[in-house]
Amino acid sequence: MAVWRDPETKALPVAAGVLVLTGTLFFWRFEDWTIIQALYFCVVTLTTVGYGDFSPTTAGTQIFGIIYILTGFGVLVALLTSVAQQYLRLKAEGGPARTRLAARRGRGQSAEEGGPR
Repeated sequence: MAVWRDPETKALPVAAGVLVLTGTLFFWRFEDWTIIQALYFCVVTLTTVGYGDFSPTTAGTQIFGIIYILTGFGVLVALLTSVAQQYLRLKAEGGPARTRLAARRGRGQSAEEGGPR
């Protein structure tokens, strides 16, 4: 994943993971949900799917949820934007994907030219 090599975006996957973990642990602890239910809620909420089957019930967890959504959605959008930009940059470099991949791996030959498969 090229996001890891870009110094401007390498923290985004870590930040997204930390946000999901933090939200999961918070809702597990304060909403009395199972870990799976809390993880499910966090992923569904951050991806804006929002089925409505789980929702925070106390004022404290609702306030945390507001902050969590605003922060988490911003980080998730930044991560997805970075991945899309990397994809578009690789696509703009031209040539078949297999040729670009072989060149990145340092093989020097693509599969079409008789290189290793």
